[in-house]
Amino acid sequence: MPLLYLIRHPLTQPDPAIPASGWRLSDAGHAQVRALAAAPFWRAVTAVYTSRSYKAAVVGEAVHTQHGIPFEQVQALEEARRDTWMGMEAFRSTQRLFFDRPDQPPHPEWEAADAARARFVAAMDGILKQHALTESLAVVAHGTVLTLYVAHLRGEVPSYDGWERIGFAAVMAVDRASLRPLTAFLAAPYDGLPVP
Repeated sequence: MPLLYLIRHPLTQPDPAIPASGWRLSDAGHAQVRALAAAPFWRAVTAVYTSRSYKAAVVGEAVHTQHGIPFEQVQALEEARRDTWMGMEAFRSTQRLFFDRPDQPPHPEWEAADAARARFVAAMDGILKQHALTESLAVVAHGTVLTLYVAHLRGEVPSYDGWERIGFAAVMAVDRASLRPLTAFLAAPYDGLPVP
């Protein structure tokens, strides 16, 4: 059964001086990249797509180096736009509004959930159409847009609680043919992930 692996980027080191899209990995994040690259499911993957953010693209680069799998950066796979720095408490309350009022940006400099979902779904549809259903693929992106996409696949309403459940460097397996999620987002060592 060919699969689509959805992967959240590894843990970052927040830096208020630059937009979140430019944050680098923490030491724990670098360890997560190594664990991801060593996971057994890569032997079935024929192509990797990542957002253009370093924290996602670094996984594609590591997998390409270790396994020779081609990878491509896709701008439309970026996180929901929210590069304004705010403290964690303010961020969490604004993130709740993001999910509670999906048609409205929860902050003047944030992207609305509906807009982020439409962008990400269109990008995923385009990626999937480029590959035969016999191919297994991997996409490395971000927690919020992955929450929106998985809810879209399940026909559910995305939620803040769903976003909180996706750990850094966690991986979900999705059936390519039906686009039905087969697992939750799983952390290393990824033993519960099916491999075609």
